[in-house]
Amino acid sequence: MVSPFACAGTPPAMETGSPFSWMAIMQLFAALVFVLAIFFVVIWMLKRFQPGSLGSAAGGLRVISSLPLGARERLLLVQVGEQQLLLGVTPTGIHLLHALETPLPETTRQSATAFASWLRTAMERRKQGSWSPNTPPSPAGDIKAGVQNTSSESSSLD
Repeated sequence: MVSPFACAGTPPAMETGSPFSWMAIMQLFAALVFVLAIFFVVIWMLKRFQPGSLGSAAGGLRVISSLPLGARERLLLVQVGEQQLLLGVTPTGIHLLHALETPLPETTRQSATAFASWLRTAMERRKQGSWSPNTPPSPAGDIKAGVQNTSSESSSLD
C-alpha cells in the first residue's frame, strides 16, 4: 500500500528553488568558514603539540647555535646532555666534525639584539619624519646628528 503523503510530492525541505538563491549562497559561505576554521585549528594543534616544543628539549638534545655556510650547508652546535657536538649539515647528510671536551659558554644572539635596536631606532626616526633606510644609527641616539651625517656624506661625494 502506498501512503497518500508519499505520493503528494517532494517535501518542503527539498524545495529550495534556484541553486543561486541567497539561502544557498549563505549555506555555501557558512560551510566554507566552517572548513577553514577546522583547518586552522588542526594547524594550530600540530604546531602546539609537535615533539620538542613542550618546554623541554626532546631527549636532552638542543641546538645551541647555527651558522649557514652556503645555500644548503650549515654548521650546528648541538648540546647532547653535558656534551656539545659540532655538526656539518649538507644535502647529502650530517657529519660529526668535532666533539668539544668543555662546553662553550652560552651567549645571547647578538644579531637578533642588533636588529632589534636598529628597528627601534628606525621606528623612532620614522615617527619624527627623519627616517631613511640608509641612515646609519647615530651615536648616543641623537637623531639630528644622524641626519647631519647623511647630508655631509652626500656633500662629500659631490
